[in-house]
Amino acid sequence: MKRWVSALCCNVLIASACSSSAEDLGGGGETASGGSASGGSEEGGRGPGGESATGGTAAGGASADDRIDPIALGHAWTYDVQELGAFPLCPSGSHTGETIDALTIDGKEAFEVTNLCANVESSYYAVDGDVVQVDYQGTWILALDAPVEEGHTWSNGTSTFTWHDEGTVTVPAGTFDDCWRATQNVAYDAYTIFCRGVGPVHWHSEDLTGNGFDAVLTAKSF
Repeated sequence: MKRWVSALCCNVLIASACSSSAEDLGGGGETASGGSASGGSEEGGRGPGGESATGGTAAGGASADDRIDPIALGHAWTYDVQELGAFPLCPSGSHTGETIDALTIDGKEAFEVTNLCANVESSYYAVDGDVVQVDYQGTWILALDAPVEEGHTWSNGTSTFTWHDEGTVTVPAGTFDDCWRATQNVAYDAYTIFCRGVGPVHWHSEDLTGNGFDAVLTAKSF
């Protein structure tokens, strides 16, 4: 997926729906996060506006967004990206995925999210609760599916993915609860970890020859 480079191309996505050698490098969701440029919970589990990364009530009494991949206009996620082996689509460095536009595509309300991989174009996502679709070459495909529960499996038409309970996860951006690993069911190592209300906090995709990328959330904008 785009935000999700790969397979989860599958996040946030984030990072990208590249093509099949690289395309198959997992990545998810999303979401738009990177993937998801908006996503992660960076500051110790709380965004600058005081929102709890796992949902609940934000400062001022407003209800926080507790979707598994909270893609929304203005949300951004910053990652420490490490290129593994030779994978020039996703060079090492600090890269941000950001939701930069809201528009309508084929009747769906969609968001444009820049990629956490510096050499991958933006992706377009449609979000309905915990279900996320990504526009892949003019066709909407399923990136993340509900219910988010242990063992739930879905297909994007080419690969299958399964949710696994990760519990509490700590990354440079903070410690987050209610986290879930979207694993691509392939021979190589490809997964994205999402935390509820935060989005993608860890992307990893490494093919059988050791090429790919690893990215962990260091900050978010919400």
